[in-house]
Amino acid sequence: MWEGSIRQSTLRCSACSHATGLPYVLAQCCSFLCGNVNSYFMNRKWTFSQKGSGNRSEKLKFLSVSLISLLLTTGVLIGLHQYLQAPLLISKLLSAGGGMAVNYLGSRLWVFVKQADTVKATQ
Repeated sequence: MWEGSIRQSTLRCSACSHATGLPYVLAQCCSFLCGNVNSYFMNRKWTFSQKGSGNRSEKLKFLSVSLISLLLTTGVLIGLHQYLQAPLLISKLLSAGGGMAVNYLGSRLWVFVKQADTVKATQ
């Protein structure tokens, strides 16, 4: 699953940058937005097996985790590519991998916590 998501994120960013001539940082943001809209619904239903449509608090938490991840991935991308002169593809792959880890952990530990998990943690 992770390899496919990293590959898709990298392809979206590259396609967006090349097709439109957007700078790589702006292409990164557009790619990230597209991926995260999809990610919310896929993670909610399949990864974390949540029922219903979700509440406002859950969506705000997911948005918060996503924004933190966006800042992290963009910072890593700029740092690797612009300052360390790493190739853009390598920079994107590494930043996407880090962002996915942050998204998964934030989603698992904070956003999509099942009520039973919350009760166990407080006992």
